[in-house]
Amino acid sequence: MPAPSGLSLERARDELEWEYLRFQLRRRLQNAPPPTEPPAPTELHLELTHRCNLKCVMCEHWRLEHSDPRSVGREMSFEDIREAVEGSALLRGIGQIVVTGGEPWLRHDIVGILAFLGARFPEASIIVLTNFWNTGHLRLKLSELRGRGLKALRLGSSLDGIETTHDEVRGQRGAFAGLISTVKALRGEFPDIPFGFTFTITPRNAREVFRAYRFVEEELGCSLGAQWVIERDGAEPVRWDDGSRAAAMAGIAEVLRHLCRKHEALRRWRSPERERWGWLWSELLYWDYLSQYGAQPERFSFFRRCGAGRRHVMLDPEGELFFCPVNRDMSAGNVRNQPLDAVWSSDKARAVREFVDSGRCHCWLRCMATPVLDQLIA
Repeated sequence: MPAPSGLSLERARDELEWEYLRFQLRRRLQNAPPPTEPPAPTELHLELTHRCNLKCVMCEHWRLEHSDPRSVGREMSFEDIREAVEGSALLRGIGQIVVTGGEPWLRHDIVGILAFLGARFPEASIIVLTNFWNTGHLRLKLSELRGRGLKALRLGSSLDGIETTHDEVRGQRGAFAGLISTVKALRGEFPDIPFGFTFTITPRNAREVFRAYRFVEEELGCSLGAQWVIERDGAEPVRWDDGSRAAAMAGIAEVLRHLCRKHEALRRWRSPERERWGWLWSELLYWDYLSQYGAQPERFSFFRRCGAGRRHVMLDPEGELFFCPVNRDMSAGNVRNQPLDAVWSSDKARAVREFVDSGRCHCWLRCMATPVLDQLIA
């Protein structure tokens, strides 16, 4: 029998270390007291438009613009947004604002909207999710925002594969090259703006999870999160086979081993400074349960009390208030017809919360899972 190679020994060691850490982290998670609920929402998510200049296979936003062109005329105006926000006592303690779409930079008034939000919530972190397709347009708008005094801004985007894979998922030839050139241009001109990326796992890109993770880390100097695609009416049907799902799970396993190795996770777990590394334990658990969710989608036991309906205020482009991306069709009401606080406490809102609490829905998305993990593992 040939002697094991150094590489295989290193891999075996990595796997053993991760299995030990996994056991310890899961035990800590299961023994943690239930997460507490915030007294008021902590995050505001604003979808400014369904319009988009890409055609992602897993997205329904851009399709709506084509199937219902009048939807553009139904978008909330700047004044609608201002009225909803200024009239809400619930939003006073918001700590994070996520502005998205569609492609939010297609709104002609986005600079005014972002400047207003920055002035209204000076302590909040503002994140704009964009496809990074139009470099010149983004540079112009970010320069205008600097002129309006908004500096505490972060940008997020999706990287769904390398080169042609990303192009295929995004429905646009050159999307990958455009994203890279935009990131480099913005980083040179606005070096203080942080970037982050998400990888949506689909059958089209399942074999590139770890490759994309390393690319973002090494070439872009950013972090990459991941989540399984959500099947939506109007989007491309998701057809998994055993090979593509197994490839995605293998990629997730590579990410976990890499995180442990890069951050010397086992040594830090055993050190007196363990509690300083809470973000790492949360990150490892997120990827670990991402793999488990891919194998068997369900509501995890420690996640019985979801934060949907308590932590997040989400508004679609037409003013419908919803609580999470999975149940976005369950509207609690429209903030153009009633004050936001009245919609939040309405009978419809209570009915949606009861549905969520029943456990009949499930997900493993960053926006829902990470706040719970951060609290439980801290």
